[in-house]
Amino acid sequence: MTKAEKDLTDALGIPVFLVAAEVGWQLRLGEGLVSEKPQVRRIGEIKPVLKNPQADHPELLYWMYRDVRRPEDEHLIFQHSLRYDLTVFNPGVLSVGGTPGDGDEWNKAAGHYHPFTVSGNAFPEVYQVVSGSGLFLLQEVDDPFSVPPVVKRFLIVTVEPGDVLIIPSHCAHPTIVIGDEPLVTVNWVARSFDSQYTPIKLMGGVAYYIVKDGDGWAVEPNPRYRNAPEPERVSCKDLPDKGLSTVGPVYPHFLKEPKAYDFLVHPDEGGSER
Repeated sequence: MTKAEKDLTDALGIPVFLVAAEVGWQLRLGEGLVSEKPQVRRIGEIKPVLKNPQADHPELLYWMYRDVRRPEDEHLIFQHSLRYDLTVFNPGVLSVGGTPGDGDEWNKAAGHYHPFTVSGNAFPEVYQVVSGSGLFLLQEVDDPFSVPPVVKRFLIVTVEPGDVLIIPSHCAHPTIVIGDEPLVTVNWVARSFDSQYTPIKLMGGVAYYIVKDGDGWAVEPNPRYRNAPEPERVSCKDLPDKGLSTVGPVYPHFLKEPKAYDFLVHPDEGGSER
Protein backbone atom coordinates (compact mmCIF):
# COMPACT_ATOMS: atom_id res chain seq x y z
CA MET A 1 0.00 0.00 0.00
CA THR A 2 1.31 3.46 -0.90
CA LYS A 3 1.79 5.64 2.16
CA ALA A 4 -1.03 8.06 1.50
CA GLU A 5 -4.35 8.98 3.04
CA LYS A 6 -7.18 6.54 2.35
CA ASP A 7 -10.80 7.62 2.59
CA LEU A 8 -12.85 5.09 4.58
CA THR A 9 -16.07 7.11 4.54
CA ASP A 10 -17.99 4.83 2.17
CA ALA A 11 -16.96 1.72 4.10
CA LEU A 12 -17.94 3.22 7.46
CA GLY A 13 -20.83 5.53 6.68
CA ILE A 14 -19.06 8.28 8.66
CA PRO A 15 -16.03 10.40 7.64
CA VAL A 16 -12.86 8.60 8.74
CA PHE A 17 -9.47 8.52 7.00
CA LEU A 18 -6.55 6.09 7.25
CA VAL A 19 -3.37 8.17 7.32
CA ALA A 20 0.35 7.44 7.34
CA ALA A 21 1.90 8.40 10.68
CA GLU A 22 5.52 8.91 11.65
CA VAL A 23 5.44 5.27 12.75
CA GLY A 24 2.87 3.07 11.05
CA TRP A 25 -0.72 4.15 10.54
CA GLN A 26 -3.40 6.07 12.41
CA LEU A 27 -6.94 7.26 11.79
CA ARG A 28 -8.17 10.81 11.28
CA LEU A 29 -11.75 11.42 12.31
CA GLY A 30 -13.56 13.72 9.91
CA GLU A 31 -15.65 16.78 10.63
CA GLY A 32 -18.48 16.22 13.08
CA LEU A 33 -17.02 13.17 14.84
CA VAL A 34 -15.89 12.98 18.45
CA SER A 35 -14.30 10.21 20.51
CA GLU A 36 -12.28 9.48 23.61
CA LYS A 37 -8.58 10.28 23.34
CA PRO A 38 -6.99 7.65 21.06
CA GLN A 39 -4.87 5.04 22.82
CA VAL A 40 -1.89 3.19 21.38
CA ARG A 41 -0.93 -0.38 22.25
CA ARG A 42 2.85 -0.88 22.44
CA ILE A 43 4.62 -4.20 22.13
CA GLY A 44 5.91 -3.92 25.70
CA GLU A 45 2.34 -3.99 26.98
CA ILE A 46 1.50 -7.37 25.44
CA LYS A 47 4.72 -9.27 26.16
CA PRO A 48 2.86 -11.65 28.53
CA VAL A 49 0.79 -13.00 25.59
CA LEU A 50 3.61 -13.30 23.06
CA LYS A 51 5.15 -16.54 21.85
CA ASN A 52 8.51 -14.79 22.25
CA PRO A 53 8.34 -12.23 25.09
CA GLN A 54 11.74 -10.89 23.96
CA ALA A 55 10.21 -9.47 20.77
CA ASP A 56 10.63 -5.69 20.65
CA HIS A 57 9.61 -4.65 17.12
CA PRO A 58 7.52 -2.98 15.89
CA GLU A 59 7.09 -0.76 18.93
CA LEU A 60 3.61 0.55 18.07
CA LEU A 61 1.14 -2.25 17.30
CA TYR A 62 -2.30 -0.64 17.02
CA TRP A 63 -4.37 2.43 17.81
CA MET A 64 -7.78 2.32 19.53
CA TYR A 65 -10.42 5.02 19.06
CA ARG A 66 -13.20 4.39 21.57
CA ASP A 67 -16.70 5.82 21.68
CA VAL A 68 -16.59 7.34 18.20
CA ARG A 69 -19.83 9.16 17.41
CA ARG A 70 -21.53 12.20 16.00
CA PRO A 71 -22.90 14.40 18.80
CA GLU A 72 -26.35 14.33 17.22
CA ASP A 73 -26.36 10.52 17.53
CA GLU A 74 -25.32 10.45 21.19
CA HIS A 75 -28.82 10.26 22.62
CA LEU A 76 -29.75 7.17 20.62
CA ILE A 77 -26.39 5.44 21.23
CA PHE A 78 -26.45 6.17 24.97
CA GLN A 79 -30.13 5.25 25.22
CA HIS A 80 -29.25 1.77 23.95
CA SER A 81 -26.20 1.58 26.25
CA LEU A 82 -23.79 0.95 23.39
CA ARG A 83 -20.33 2.13 22.35
CA TYR A 84 -18.77 2.24 18.86
CA ASP A 85 -14.99 1.80 18.55
CA LEU A 86 -12.44 1.89 15.74
CA THR A 87 -9.06 0.12 15.72
CA VAL A 88 -6.20 0.31 13.21
CA PHE A 89 -3.49 -2.39 13.33
CA ASN A 90 -0.06 -1.78 11.86
CA PRO A 91 1.16 -4.55 9.53
CA GLY A 92 4.27 -6.44 10.50
CA VAL A 93 5.84 -9.37 12.30
CA LEU A 94 6.76 -9.30 16.00
CA SER A 95 10.50 -9.86 16.19
CA VAL A 96 13.69 -9.19 18.10
CA GLY A 97 15.65 -6.28 16.66
CA GLY A 98 13.28 -5.74 13.76
CA THR A 99 14.50 -8.69 11.69
CA PRO A 100 11.54 -11.07 11.41
CA GLY A 101 11.93 -14.71 10.49
CA ASP A 102 9.76 -17.75 10.06
CA GLY A 103 8.22 -18.74 13.37
CA ASP A 104 7.82 -15.14 14.59
CA GLU A 105 4.26 -14.02 15.26
CA TRP A 106 2.29 -11.72 13.02
CA ASN A 107 1.13 -8.54 14.73
CA LYS A 108 -1.89 -9.15 16.93
CA ALA A 109 -4.20 -7.68 19.53
CA ALA A 110 -3.65 -8.64 23.15
CA GLY A 111 -6.96 -10.52 23.13
CA HIS A 112 -9.58 -10.62 25.86
CA TYR A 113 -12.59 -12.41 27.27
CA HIS A 114 -15.89 -10.65 27.84
CA PRO A 115 -17.36 -9.60 31.21
CA PHE A 116 -20.35 -11.40 32.67
CA THR A 117 -23.88 -10.08 33.08
CA VAL A 118 -25.58 -10.38 36.46
CA SER A 119 -27.20 -13.64 35.31
CA GLY A 120 -23.87 -15.32 34.52
CA ASN A 121 -23.86 -14.99 30.73
CA ALA A 122 -21.23 -12.86 28.98
CA PHE A 123 -21.72 -9.90 26.68
CA PRO A 124 -21.28 -10.55 22.95
CA GLU A 125 -19.65 -8.06 20.57
CA VAL A 126 -20.13 -7.13 16.90
CA TYR A 127 -17.08 -6.55 14.71
CA GLN A 128 -16.89 -5.36 11.13
CA VAL A 129 -13.74 -5.31 9.00
CA VAL A 130 -13.26 -2.01 7.18
CA SER A 131 -9.92 -2.29 5.38
CA GLY A 132 -7.16 -4.86 5.05
CA SER A 133 -7.30 -8.57 5.78
CA GLY A 134 -6.52 -10.68 8.78
CA LEU A 135 -7.69 -13.37 11.15
CA PHE A 136 -9.89 -13.53 14.21
CA LEU A 137 -9.05 -16.30 16.67
CA LEU A 138 -12.10 -17.51 18.63
CA GLN A 139 -11.26 -19.60 21.68
CA GLU A 140 -14.42 -20.95 23.31
CA VAL A 141 -13.99 -22.18 26.89
CA ASP A 142 -16.18 -23.46 29.74
CA ASP A 143 -14.77 -21.06 32.31
CA PRO A 144 -12.51 -18.16 31.24
CA PHE A 145 -11.17 -17.78 34.79
CA SER A 146 -9.96 -21.35 35.29
CA VAL A 147 -6.21 -21.90 34.81
CA PRO A 148 -5.72 -23.66 32.53
CA PRO A 149 -9.14 -23.25 30.90
CA VAL A 150 -10.84 -26.14 29.14
CA VAL A 151 -10.92 -25.14 25.47
CA LYS A 152 -14.06 -26.49 23.81
CA ARG A 153 -13.49 -25.12 20.33
CA PHE A 154 -10.86 -23.03 18.56
CA LEU A 155 -11.70 -21.23 15.32
CA ILE A 156 -9.38 -19.38 12.94
CA VAL A 157 -11.67 -17.00 11.04
CA THR A 158 -10.37 -15.35 7.88
CA VAL A 159 -11.75 -11.84 7.45
CA GLU A 160 -11.92 -9.37 4.57
CA PRO A 161 -13.39 -5.86 4.17
CA GLY A 162 -17.12 -5.81 4.82
CA ASP A 163 -17.14 -8.99 6.91
CA VAL A 164 -19.23 -8.95 10.09
CA LEU A 165 -18.40 -11.22 13.02
CA ILE A 166 -20.33 -11.72 16.26
CA ILE A 167 -18.10 -12.73 19.17
CA PRO A 168 -20.07 -15.22 21.29
CA SER A 169 -20.12 -15.69 25.06
CA HIS A 170 -17.11 -17.25 26.88
CA CYS A 171 -14.87 -16.66 23.89
CA ALA A 172 -11.40 -15.08 23.81
CA HIS A 173 -10.63 -13.34 20.54
CA PRO A 174 -7.31 -11.79 19.55
CA THR A 175 -7.20 -10.18 16.12
CA ILE A 176 -4.27 -10.93 13.78
CA VAL A 177 -3.12 -8.71 10.90
CA ILE A 178 -1.65 -10.62 7.97
CA GLY A 179 0.41 -9.16 5.13
CA ASP A 180 1.71 -5.65 4.46
CA GLU A 181 -1.49 -3.58 4.72
CA PRO A 182 -2.96 -2.09 7.89
CA LEU A 183 -6.12 -3.71 9.21
CA VAL A 184 -9.00 -1.47 10.29
CA THR A 185 -11.93 -2.82 12.31
CA VAL A 186 -14.97 -1.37 14.08
CA ASN A 187 -17.02 -2.82 16.90
CA TRP A 188 -20.30 -2.23 18.69
CA VAL A 189 -20.29 -3.26 22.35
CA ALA A 190 -22.22 -2.61 25.57
CA ARG A 191 -21.07 0.61 27.28
CA SER A 192 -20.59 -1.30 30.54
CA PHE A 193 -18.15 -3.66 28.78
CA ASP A 194 -14.81 -4.11 30.55
CA SER A 195 -12.37 -6.35 28.66
CA GLN A 196 -10.91 -9.23 30.68
CA TYR A 197 -7.20 -9.53 29.77
CA THR A 198 -5.76 -11.32 32.80
CA PRO A 199 -6.86 -14.91 32.00
CA ILE A 200 -5.08 -14.76 28.64
CA LYS A 201 -1.96 -13.21 30.15
CA LEU A 202 -1.75 -16.03 32.68
CA MET A 203 -1.71 -18.55 29.81
CA GLY A 204 0.80 -16.70 27.61
CA GLY A 205 -1.85 -16.05 24.96
CA VAL A 206 -4.56 -18.24 23.50
CA ALA A 207 -4.08 -21.91 22.60
CA TYR A 208 -2.45 -21.25 19.21
CA TYR A 209 -0.05 -18.67 17.79
CA ILE A 210 -0.18 -17.40 14.21
CA VAL A 211 3.39 -17.20 12.90
CA LYS A 212 5.21 -16.14 9.75
CA ASP A 213 5.75 -18.95 7.26
CA GLY A 214 7.45 -17.57 4.18
CA ASP A 215 5.06 -14.96 2.79
CA GLY A 216 2.14 -16.64 4.53
CA TRP A 217 1.19 -17.87 7.97
CA ALA A 218 1.18 -21.06 9.96
CA VAL A 219 -0.28 -22.24 13.27
CA GLU A 220 1.81 -23.20 16.31
CA PRO A 221 0.37 -24.57 19.57
CA ASN A 222 0.85 -22.78 22.87
CA PRO A 223 2.40 -25.45 25.13
CA ARG A 224 0.69 -24.05 28.24
CA TYR A 225 -2.65 -25.48 27.07
CA ARG A 226 -3.41 -29.13 27.61
CA ASN A 227 -5.57 -31.11 25.20
CA ALA A 228 -6.69 -28.07 23.18
CA PRO A 229 -8.77 -29.16 20.17
CA GLU A 230 -7.36 -28.84 16.67
CA PRO A 231 -8.13 -25.39 15.23
CA GLU A 232 -10.91 -25.14 12.67
CA ARG A 233 -10.33 -22.81 9.72
CA VAL A 234 -13.51 -21.01 8.69
CA SER A 235 -14.69 -17.76 7.10
CA CYS A 236 -17.22 -15.28 8.44
CA LYS A 237 -19.79 -16.74 6.06
CA ASP A 238 -19.62 -19.99 8.05
CA LEU A 239 -20.74 -18.30 11.29
CA PRO A 240 -24.10 -16.88 12.44
CA ASP A 241 -24.28 -13.10 12.07
CA LYS A 242 -27.95 -12.27 12.90
CA GLY A 243 -28.33 -10.89 9.36
CA LEU A 244 -25.80 -8.11 9.91
CA SER A 245 -23.60 -9.24 7.01
CA THR A 246 -26.08 -7.75 4.54
CA VAL A 247 -26.64 -4.33 6.10
CA GLY A 248 -23.52 -2.45 4.93
CA PRO A 249 -21.68 -0.21 7.40
CA VAL A 250 -22.90 -0.97 10.90
CA TYR A 251 -22.85 2.63 12.21
CA PRO A 252 -25.62 3.97 9.95
CA HIS A 253 -27.44 0.65 10.22
CA PHE A 254 -27.63 1.05 14.00
CA LEU A 255 -29.17 4.50 13.55
CA LYS A 256 -31.86 2.99 11.31
CA GLU A 257 -32.46 -0.19 13.32
CA PRO A 258 -31.11 0.22 16.85
CA LYS A 259 -33.16 -2.69 18.19
CA ALA A 260 -31.13 -5.04 15.96
CA TYR A 261 -28.24 -4.44 18.37
CA ASP A 262 -30.14 -4.89 21.64
CA PHE A 263 -28.70 -8.40 21.99
CA LEU A 264 -25.33 -6.79 22.79
CA VAL A 265 -26.74 -5.43 26.05
CA HIS A 266 -29.20 -8.27 26.74
CA PRO A 267 -27.36 -11.51 25.81
CA ASP A 268 -29.60 -13.52 28.14
CA GLU A 269 -32.36 -13.12 25.57
CA GLY A 270 -30.48 -15.42 23.18
CA GLY A 271 -28.08 -13.05 21.47
CA SER A 272 -24.78 -14.69 22.30
CA GLU A 273 -25.29 -18.25 21.11
CA ARG A 274 -23.25 -19.49 18.22
